[in-house]
Parts: sequence; structure tokens; C-alpha cells
Amino acid sequence: MNKKTITFLIFLSFFVIYYAGSFSKISFGDCIGFVLDVEKRTFLPDFKPLTHFLYINTAIFCSKYLGMDSIFVMRMMSVLPAAMTVSLVFVLIKEFVKENWIAIISTLAFGFCFTFWRSAETVEVYTFNALWVILFLIFSIKALKSPSKNYIITAGLILGISLWVHIQNIMLIPAYLVLLYLKHDHKRIAISFIAFLLTVLLMFFVNYQQNIDFRYAFVSKKGPWVENTFEQGFMDLVKDVIKALAFLIYNFNIFLLFSFAGIIYLYKNFKTESFFLFTACLFTLGFATLYAVSDNYVFFIPFYIILTAFIALGIKKMSSKYALKKLMLTPLLIPLFYIFCLYVVSLTPKGKKFDEEKSYKDGLRYYMLPWLHNNIGCIEFTLDNGQTTDNVEALKESSSEFIELRKKYQTPEEIRKL
Repeated sequence: MNKKTITFLIFLSFFVIYYAGSFSKISFGDCIGFVLDVEKRTFLPDFKPLTHFLYINTAIFCSKYLGMDSIFVMRMMSVLPAAMTVSLVFVLIKEFVKENWIAIISTLAFGFCFTFWRSAETVEVYTFNALWVILFLIFSIKALKSPSKNYIITAGLILGISLWVHIQNIMLIPAYLVLLYLKHDHKRIAISFIAFLLTVLLMFFVNYQQNIDFRYAFVSKKGPWVENTFEQGFMDLVKDVIKALAFLIYNFNIFLLFSFAGIIYLYKNFKTESFFLFTACLFTLGFATLYAVSDNYVFFIPFYIILTAFIALGIKKMSSKYALKKLMLTPLLIPLFYIFCLYVVSLTPKGKKFDEEKSYKDGLRYYMLPWLHNNIGCIEFTLDNGQTTDNVEALKESSSEFIELRKKYQTPEEIRKL
């Protein structure tokens, strides 16, 4: 089976998986805020970290001009780019390994990793952002391997555009600078950098038109997360590292073991590409680990994409000694791993207490299983005036506003099901 066919089959398979497990009702977190913006059908004119300019305005365009329901649009804005990203992870791995079975195993491990899978099942920006990240990585690697193509120009343009999706991607700029340094085609380097620079400067121009200070392209008025990050003490940093390791283990379980051999193999056999990928890892992993927000686990996704390549190379290196091809179906057991972990944690006193405290959004199940089918929704929670010790005032306010908009063309019974 050729590369294109496998890539398409991976896309199709994960589209079905992600769509089948997608939220039945608008979930908690930032979901209702995004859906509300699309429901209003008014384009967002400014560039801020929480605006996600390209993500939201793309969805608004589909809803406003294509007549698509806001909830359906936001579902597709998670599911579709998620499936595309997984298929492109296979393409990235094939830049380093010839064996299809190795690339498939590794790609499945990424597609089923908790953080990415959960992002595909809810309304969030992170799978849409991951699509731009994987494209940047693929074109960058191709640029390093091919001296005569325009891949480096495309890489610069994609990275610039990706900042319009999520400002987190500034953490890829050091890797991009390494890419420029490693290339020797001065003309294409200049064009690539100009393309990147123009897309970035356009962000500031958009804000200038709205009389917004340039710094608010990078920091938010709504939360002191950047300040809190730099104010962390030593023990806070230790806890950050431990939490990051826990995320890694939960996302990649036994496959994480192959990454160590893969890093060595990459350095020995793809030295130029390794400098680029190691730089990308250093800054994306460092940012995700230390960023002082409660949901920082989602910021690991760009690193997880690169980690998957390490896993593939590790399997390749160790397959010469061990019959690893027999593990071909192992990734399909990953969902059972999540179910088993949920079962174990639910038996502990702390697990039972947490499950009770978070019961308003399905307790431990919400936090430990990636799929959201048959979930509890924030709309019904708001309509029932649900109570919790968590701060959900902003969520209730957005939900109430969304309900009022929907009342124009839906009955209360229909709205409750959303």
C-alpha cells in the first residue's frame, strides 16, 4: 500500500473515531464562549491571545456565509483538523523511516494520546493549531533534506500564519531561526524570513487599526498567567516538572520508552534535522511545563507531535533486536488503559472525593476519558441553575447569552439538548 493511500485511510479512520466520540452537548471550559462568538456571526476585528483570530473568524465565516449551524461548525473545527493532523504525523514520520508499520504504530499512539484525543472531542483551538504546527514541521524537515525546493519559504509563511491561530507558536520561532541558519540558499532564506515577518507585522497592524497596544498581541488583560509563571518558586517548578512527566506517561504509556532510543538514533543519523527538532522541543516543552495555568496540559501538543517522531525512530532502532512488529495492534489497547486508570482511581478515597466534587460535569470520567459522547452539557447546567464551588459565573453568563440567541428559532426543549 502506498504512502498516499495509508495517509488517507488514517485520516478517514480518525475522523470516524473522533466524530463518534465528540461531545453530545456543549461541554464545560471555554467551549460555550467559542460557540457563542460563532452564533453571533460578527467577525472579531482584533488580535489577542484569547481571540484566536484565524480559528474563530474561519468558523464565523462558515456559519455566516455557508449557513452552517454554530455548534456543527465548531465540532468540525475540532474533528476535521484533528484527523488531518494525525494523518500528517504519519507523513512527518515517513521523512525519517521507510517502514510503514513503524510509522503506523507511532501515528496510532499519537492519535490515541489523551490530550490530543480530548481536544478533538470538544470545542477548542488546539487541534486546529496542531494542523498548522505539523505543516510547519513537515515543510521545515523537507527544506533541510532538499536543497533546491521552496519548502523553506512555505515553512516561514506557515509559521507566521500559525501565530494568527495561537500565540503559543512563538515558541517555534527559535527552531525556525535554526532552520534558516542551517540552510545555505540565501535567496530563499531571505524570502522565507520576509514572508514570516510580514505575517507577524500584519498582526500589529490589525491591532493598530483597533487602537490596541502592541503588547496585547502577546499578553491578556483577563488573566495574570505570564506574571504568575515568572513568580513561581523552586518547589512550584519541581511540581511543574512532575506534572509534565505525569502527562507524558498518561498520554504515551509504554511507547514513551522508545523515545529515548529514538533521540539517540535521530542525532546519529539525521544530525541536521536533529538540531532543528531539539530546538523546537526545548522551547515548546519548556513553555508547556512552566506556564502557570490550570489547563497547561493542552500546550504540550506541539511537543507531543515531535515526540511521536522520536518514538518511531526508537521503534526502528530497537526493531533490529526485538520482534516489535508483533506490537502492531498494541495502540488499539490504549482506550482500555484509560478505562483501567479510571477504574483504579475511582476506588481511592481521593478519587471518590474528586468525583463527587466534579460531579456537575461528570466527575472523574470527564477528566480521565478522552471521549465526550453522552456528556453533561453546560447549557442544561445553566438552565437548572447548577451549583458548584468552582467559579463558573463566566460560563453561566455565556451560556445564558447563547440561550437567548437560540430562543429566536428553537424551543426550550431543543435548547436543553444542545
